[in-house]
Amino acid sequence: MLKIPQMAKSINKKVYIKKISYSAPFTWLKQGVEDFTKCPALALFYGTLFTSFTYFYWDFLSHSPTLSDIAAPLLAMVVIIFGPISAMAMYDASKRLSNGEELSFRSILTVIKSAFKANGSYPSLFLSIILIVIAIMWMVFTPLIYAILNTDTFVNQNQTIIEAILNDIINFNNPLFLIIYGIFTAVTAWISFMISWFSFPMVLDQNIDPFTAANTSIRTALANKIVMLIWVPIVGIIVLASLLTPYFLGMVVTVPVLAHATWHAYKSLINKLE
Repeated sequence: MLKIPQMAKSINKKVYIKKISYSAPFTWLKQGVEDFTKCPALALFYGTLFTSFTYFYWDFLSHSPTLSDIAAPLLAMVVIIFGPISAMAMYDASKRLSNGEELSFRSILTVIKSAFKANGSYPSLFLSIILIVIAIMWMVFTPLIYAILNTDTFVNQNQTIIEAILNDIINFNNPLFLIIYGIFTAVTAWISFMISWFSFPMVLDQNIDPFTAANTSIRTALANKIVMLIWVPIVGIIVLASLLTPYFLGMVVTVPVLAHATWHAYKSLINKLE
C-alpha cells in the first residue's frame, strides 16, 4: 500500500528559485565526483545495479525479433523513466554527506530505505507515472504523425509501420516527416527532462506534493535556460561515452556521479518551501 504523506502545508506556499552562473554545471560535476569518492561502495553498488539492468535490457531488446528495430529508443525511454527514481538513493546519500554524515557499505540499506520513505513513496511514484504517460503519448503519436505525413512508403511496400519509419529515418526519405517528428521527439524529451530534473530530489528533500515539485522543476529549467542548455549536452555526452564502453561498464561510475551532481544542482538552484 502506498504511504500518502500529509502535504497540505505546501498548498499556497511558494518555492523560490535562483539564477546562477553559466559555469555551475562544471561545479556540479566536481561535487558529484567528490561525493562519489566519499561513498564509493554505495555509489558503485548503485552504478552496478543500474548498469546491469540497462545492459541486460539492451541485450534482450537487441536480440528480440520484434523489438530489435526499436531497441535504442525503447532503452532511452526506460532510462528516462526509471533513471530519476532509481537515483533517489544517491540523492539521499548526497544529502547525508552535505549534513556531515559518513557513509559506508553498511549504510546502503539505510540510505535506500530512507530515500523512498522520505515524504512517503507516493510523490516519486506519481512523478514516474507522469513520465510513463509522456512516453506512452510519444509511442502513440509516432505512428499517427507518420500516417499523416507519409509519402506512400508504407502503402506501397510490404512492411510494418515501424520498418517504414526506420526506413525513412535511415534513408532521409520524407523530409517533412523527419522535421516534424524530430521536433516532436525533441520537445517530448525536453519536457520529460524539465519535469524530472529537480522534482525527484525535491520530493526527497521537502514535504511537497508532486505537482508543485514538477512545476518548480520546469520553472527552474526555464529560468536558467542557458545553464540547462549547457548541462543537457554534458550529460548526453557522458552517458553516450559510457554506453560505448564494453558492457556499458562506464556507467558504473558515470551514473552515480551524475546522480550526485543532480542533487547539488537542485540545492544550488532551489530554496526551501516558504
